[in-house]
Amino acid sequence: MERGPSSIRPVRALPILLHTTVVAATLAVATAHASPKPATRYSTAVTRICAGALLFDHSHEMGTRADAVAVAQDIRASTAGRLARVVAVPVPRKLRAISRRWIASQRRLAALFARNWVRIYDAIDGAQTPEQKAALPHRLHQLVHEPDPLRLVAGRLELKLHVPDCTGD
Repeated sequence: MERGPSSIRPVRALPILLHTTVVAATLAVATAHASPKPATRYSTAVTRICAGALLFDHSHEMGTRADAVAVAQDIRASTAGRLARVVAVPVPRKLRAISRRWIASQRRLAALFARNWVRIYDAIDGAQTPEQKAALPHRLHQLVHEPDPLRLVAGRLELKLHVPDCTGD
């Protein structure tokens, strides 16, 4: 009587099971001790730079247009400083194009946030008549949400790179 492959006796199955377990454990240990992939090293380094970023780094007086301009300059400078550190991180070849696009999006976002900070001040300060004051909420809503399409683009790139926003938004 011939037995099929499904009738492996428990005694013969034990060495196969032990061998498989040893091989799996060896692979798990080897994988745990392997150095991280370049993409992982890149995202970890960028995350250390950008995580917890603030839109601007310094405290500012508020109330004059000069104060708003100072905040705008700080927004640009804060993001530029972080991005200069990001640019110094070695980028794996396969991530170079997407990294350049993400960095460009971060620069554009910072510039837009800075410009709109002053535009918001100007809109509030310039609302003098009842009609202008009535139109102010709509205008402020437009300014606050103007960066939204660029935020979506940047967000998609951040997901691909496994990095956080670097503007502090």
